[in-house]
Amino acid sequence: MQQQIATTSKRSEKDSKNLRCRYKRAIGSHQKMSALDFLKSELKSHQLELIAKTDGREGVDFLIRDYQIYLQPLDLDTVRQSIKIIKEDLGEPNDDLFITLVLIIEKQARVVYLIPSKELQESDNNFFVNNEVSLIPSLSNWEIKITSKSIEELEKYALNNMIDKLKV
Repeated sequence: MQQQIATTSKRSEKDSKNLRCRYKRAIGSHQKMSALDFLKSELKSHQLELIAKTDGREGVDFLIRDYQIYLQPLDLDTVRQSIKIIKEDLGEPNDDLFITLVLIIEKQARVVYLIPSKELQESDNNFFVNNEVSLIPSLSNWEIKITSKSIEELEKYALNNMIDKLKV
């Protein structure tokens, strides 16, 4: 009897853990979907179309004309005020690759920043951080930190300020 209770308890714990994982994935997917819809709407107002990319690197999911787009939502309603992008997922920064940072505030996508990937390498500021992990290179990442000061500096990457680069 005690063994049956212990087995049931372990099964319930495992089911609960699986449910939490599925819930977290669903929330993340919802944020990405909301960010995606918002980005599409913003681009449409500038007569640009976001196209799903069917091949290539895992992290680069979209194209705007010939430009590769890495979509990264960031929910500022949470405690987390930064995002980390695994370098292997992003690939080598280049002129045709952009990180599209969509800030979510009060559960709504509100702001789109279009950051040229090369800016991550060439940056001398405190909000683009190169985190090298020499012992385990697959953990190396680019971090984008959001603070009240960095928001002001990120303004130059706001979609309205970057739109001309996409139309070339």
